[in-house]
Amino acid sequence: MRSPISAAARLAPLVLAVSLSSAAFAAPDIEARVQSTSISFAGGQNFSNAVLTVTGPDGYMREESATRGMPIFRLQTAGRLVDGYYQFALTAATDEVIPLRNKMDNGRGPEARTTEYRAFNMSGAFRVQQGLIVPIDETAGEGADTDATE
Repeated sequence: MRSPISAAARLAPLVLAVSLSSAAFAAPDIEARVQSTSISFAGGQNFSNAVLTVTGPDGYMREESATRGMPIFRLQTAGRLVDGYYQFALTAATDEVIPLRNKMDNGRGPEARTTEYRAFNMSGAFRVQQGLIVPIDETAGEGADTDATE
């Protein structure tokens, strides 16, 4: 019979290897471009199934999506936005394939997927003032109370 200590000692290199491979993933270099009439993203060429959700005052919610690349939020198609603070959340799949963390028995047997595309998430906020998008000055602490409207 093997002792529990020797089993733990055998697992230590595996745990270390998994930790290092997870830490080795570098987040994509994506930059949100907040302009007076739109919000777009730079650096998102290798993304698919991206969804940009924008929420704001008075229950405002809008989704923009892109099968390849990144979606763009444009004021001209967004409807009337009241002055106030808005949040955005971007989700997408990268082109990096990783093993599934939680495998399930879906009845497909050996045909079941064992990998998935790594997910990417990003969020931020902006302000609408007199019908135009205004970036939030995070260094001044602006936007801390996102429920407030002007």
